[in-house]
Amino acid sequence: MMLGVVGTWVKSLIIIVLLGNLAEFILPKGDLRRYTGLVVGLILLLAMVSPLWRFIQGAHPTVIERELLGAGTGQNLTAVIKTEEWNQATAMILSYPGVSSCVIRAGTHGGVEVAVSTAKSVVLSQLRSYIKGAIEIATGNAPASMQIRVNTGQTVKSFGTGNKRKE
Repeated sequence: MMLGVVGTWVKSLIIIVLLGNLAEFILPKGDLRRYTGLVVGLILLLAMVSPLWRFIQGAHPTVIERELLGAGTGQNLTAVIKTEEWNQATAMILSYPGVSSCVIRAGTHGGVEVAVSTAKSVVLSQLRSYIKGAIEIATGNAPASMQIRVNTGQTVKSFGTGNKRKE
């Protein structure tokens, strides 16, 4: 692996040198030829330093990487991904006609709790199916259980995963 990287690096250096010599050979004597030599030299220098630069950047994680990864455990990254999935599901649910607000939280044992407010009357069975589909699309899998609470402005209705109505 490392030998292949070094071989590719050396090949790129040789190609740069050959192209630079070809350019200097073709150009007439004068300022243009001198500037071409300068540019080719700078490109060659950059090509020589680039593996070292990549190594230095890889050795020191950026602030954003440290923020997301935390103390090297990846727990913060998992939390950020889960939050983005909930935000995507919320946006999808808010696109349902009549839904004015939506809050999604993680429930117990892999379940999901969803609180929805509607500005007008909606068909609750269709809304329930839409919410379930939005969560499945956003997270990539169906929740183990789902508790939906719908506030229509006049009544509050709750539905569990088994589609049993609890009022």
